[in-house]
Amino acid sequence: MKKTPYLVSLTLGLVVSAGTLFGTNGMNMEGYGARSTALGGAGAAIDTGTAAPVNNPATLLLQKRDARLDLALGRLGPDVSAAMSGFGSVDSAADAFYMPALGYTRRNGKQVYGVALYGQGGMGTEYTGSSFLGLGRGLDNMTEVSVGRLMIPYAYQVNEHVAVGGSVDFVWAGMDLCMAMSGQQLMDLANPMSQISGKASGSLLQAMEGAMPEFAYFDFANGNPYFGEAKGEGYAANLGVLYEVNPELRIGAVYHSSTKLSDLTTSDARVSVGATSPMGYMEMGLVGDVAISDFQWPATYAVGVMYRPANSWSVVADVKQVEWSSVMDSFRMSFVANDAASNGPMAGMNLNAELYQRWHDQTVYSIGLEYAPREYSAFRIGFNHASSPIPTRYLNPLFPATVEDHITFGAEHKAGRKGTFSWSASLGLKNKVTNEAFGVVSSHEQLNFQIMYSKFWGE
Repeated sequence: MKKTPYLVSLTLGLVVSAGTLFGTNGMNMEGYGARSTALGGAGAAIDTGTAAPVNNPATLLLQKRDARLDLALGRLGPDVSAAMSGFGSVDSAADAFYMPALGYTRRNGKQVYGVALYGQGGMGTEYTGSSFLGLGRGLDNMTEVSVGRLMIPYAYQVNEHVAVGGSVDFVWAGMDLCMAMSGQQLMDLANPMSQISGKASGSLLQAMEGAMPEFAYFDFANGNPYFGEAKGEGYAANLGVLYEVNPELRIGAVYHSSTKLSDLTTSDARVSVGATSPMGYMEMGLVGDVAISDFQWPATYAVGVMYRPANSWSVVADVKQVEWSSVMDSFRMSFVANDAASNGPMAGMNLNAELYQRWHDQTVYSIGLEYAPREYSAFRIGFNHASSPIPTRYLNPLFPATVEDHITFGAEHKAGRKGTFSWSASLGLKNKVTNEAFGVVSSHEQLNFQIMYSKFWGE
């Protein structure tokens, strides 16, 4: 049987995170809402419409009309590839993900309240089984993750200078995963004297004693672009403040709590294992339950400023601190074979895997320039930078969220007497990163678009 070199085998098993979004500030998107994204992701001190609960809920008080409705659609366009010397390169076939969003807010005197539904992000890679990632067995590798939020925001004008706001969020997450792992990688996880990329245990491994694993293949996917096969839900909260020094200068700050999500679970998972024993080579396929434990979205702190140096011109800037290290230390997955007849005597056996992540906290810098010659008309440009939080030794081609720099732009146009049409584009510049331990090169660039229609009520 053809052996995959140990170098490749270890690399394939280094799952960076089945919860990683194809955002480009780690798991985060570079911006939320058409205005914020066009301005490099800055949004803590400006009106971003019903994206305010994500950016800073206190900015809802900047709404001038009685009520506002936003309808938006975003397209994520990742361009991802993986390469290894002597084994060629392969492009990911997953190059388009769509995220709808909507929100409604209403002003009542000194308060604004509403509801917003946003796709927090989407990601995915898909590599053909004929590539070196398929272990020479034709095993396709893919991942797809979706995270969404239903946000209930409220904001209050304390006085002419200060506004405060908050949001309670219902959060859900879904995951699809098809991952090939070599026998050498599986043995590395099980051997306490090795465990370079993580560790594994369970009765399924014990049952393989005396046999040499050749490969393992994990498969749970439903093909739905919005709700993955393994699902979980929970909640989070945001709190923001806005201080207007004068009409030309405004400062905002916001705290987003980490999420409290349940385990992502499915009862329709499959694990295939091939092994060589003194009796010869054999393969078995098991069906059962999978649980991904403690996948969470991190806490974030942000401060932002808006300054008007001249009529019609605004400069905005944000600095965000994202606490990845508190939620992305390890990826934990467990599998339990159910009592299906096809499982035979293996029913009830389990496999637990912990794959190291060791993400760093991340500082994100956003800056933008807006020219608005008249009401509901604007032209925008921005820049966003954040170093990748992923340690290179744990980087995996299934999850190469490594873009660090973005150029953004967009505009707003009047649409009827009480409506606007806004759009943004974000170019994530190509970044190539080499796994320093195993030599696989991951390349990631991205082109995202968002369009939004806004309807206003009141004068």
